[in-house]
Amino acid sequence: MTRDMRVPALVATGTGLALGGARRVRFWLTCALCSLLLAGGMSGTGQAATRYTKDKLKAADGAETTAPKPSGGTPINAPEKADALMAKAAKGPVTLGATTVNSPANFDECVRVALAQSPLLTKSAVEIESKRLDVGDAYSGYIPTFVLNTTFYLNLPDYKYSGYSSAQSTYESNITNNPATNASNLASLMSSARAGDPNRNRAKYDLNFTTGTWNPILTAFDVAAKKELVNVAVLSHLKVIDQGIKRLATNFLQIGVLETMGMLAKEKEDLAVKNLEYVKTRAGLGQGAELDVRIAEGRINMAKAEEEKLRTNRAVILDDLKFVMGVPFIQKVELDTAHYREQILGKFNPADVTDEKLRAHSFPLRIAQYEKSLQTKNIYLAYVHYLPTFSVGFTSVSTLNSSSYDSGSSKVPFMYPNLQFSLPLDWWTKARDVSRQYKKEAQKSVEIHNTEFEVMNSYQQALARLRAADSELKLMQASADVDKLKVQQARLMFESGQAEYDTIVRAMETYLNSRQELLRRQQDRDVAMLELRSQSGDFQDRYINATVMENI
Repeated sequence: MTRDMRVPALVATGTGLALGGARRVRFWLTCALCSLLLAGGMSGTGQAATRYTKDKLKAADGAETTAPKPSGGTPINAPEKADALMAKAAKGPVTLGATTVNSPANFDECVRVALAQSPLLTKSAVEIESKRLDVGDAYSGYIPTFVLNTTFYLNLPDYKYSGYSSAQSTYESNITNNPATNASNLASLMSSARAGDPNRNRAKYDLNFTTGTWNPILTAFDVAAKKELVNVAVLSHLKVIDQGIKRLATNFLQIGVLETMGMLAKEKEDLAVKNLEYVKTRAGLGQGAELDVRIAEGRINMAKAEEEKLRTNRAVILDDLKFVMGVPFIQKVELDTAHYREQILGKFNPADVTDEKLRAHSFPLRIAQYEKSLQTKNIYLAYVHYLPTFSVGFTSVSTLNSSSYDSGSSKVPFMYPNLQFSLPLDWWTKARDVSRQYKKEAQKSVEIHNTEFEVMNSYQQALARLRAADSELKLMQASADVDKLKVQQARLMFESGQAEYDTIVRAMETYLNSRQELLRRQQDRDVAMLELRSQSGDFQDRYINATVMENI
């Protein structure tokens, strides 16, 4: 009887191996499906980031973007001269000195080269790209994170099953009542017992496939917040550009003044040479001393030293101008400084600047407005935290479960879908967070008001400095006019024999010094006017396409 029972058991074992192989094939097919889903999710994430960046680049290159109005101000004009700037900001920094400088370079040419390759713009441009990558990462939150958990059991406990002993008892009872019962009846009974054995073809693993905690509403707020941070980074980049143009204009203005003062120093040297000839002539006639000749030679040396000083100062400022332009220091740059004041200041009139224009062009104010908008989103986000989070998953029946299930009841092979909600009841903490966010929004409103006041106050102070510089300029102009009249008076006295030639020399030196001082006063006035033009946003309207930059 025992030998007869072994043969059907071997047959059952072979059948179990076949069915177990089918389960293993089904398991590996499921793993392959999960891997494809994970790869698709990662690909979608990458496409979301790429798509957003391409849209931004398209707005920069195609100029098809409709520029919105800056919050709290009038729309900003978008001149065509910022196309190169936007392309460089989108594509990253270029090699130093890669842009050709047209010679002689006027102020507009210097600005063009600086916008194309200035090293001052590198850091802020990279910051924009970094923030855009953050937006792409935020878009990936719309795609759930799929997690596959698998547990393999090296050794499983057997379920209790009395089917074999029941079949044996039935066979023994039948053979007692009917001695003609043979071994085939026993094989049939044992086959039926094996069909109901829970240990037959039992899986040695558990599967759990879930999306993890997922809340697309939170993701939407995260994407919106990251976009606001991109706008802040763009405005910071534009602020760096504006300050760079202002620095470029200041250097260009100083170089123009130094070249004019250099010509006056050359006139001083020519005057000192003429004076030396006069003193030598008098000494030859016995009307002057040798000491007078040495003093006259010293004046020539002073004039030459002053010229050298002006040339050195010009070289230093020119090096800084090259740095702002992104031009190597060894490269020679010829500047067109004719009418340099008109090149820098143009037809700018401070009387045409309105409060609305100041607000619209103030970078600190616009950044503060974006920060307030971001804080408003934080308030909505605080309310969203009241909503539950959920996850979707598929779970297999644990192989350690001793209950009996219908294996064909699942539409998905051996996997059962589930939906899980999570709702923490810490409403007191969430209510306090909502209140805190409202307080922060009120603080942002106060900061915007203070920033607006500071913008207006700064412009009024710049106007006061301009008026003071105008007064100093008029006073110095009057003094220079008097000195010019004194030169004419000295010449008349010399021609009439009432004075010596050195009287004309001293009068001319005083007049040339007055003209140099007049240039300094003129430079102070131009610097004050330059500050007003920068604060009013006139440089932005002329050289920076600010509204399109905020959309790339």
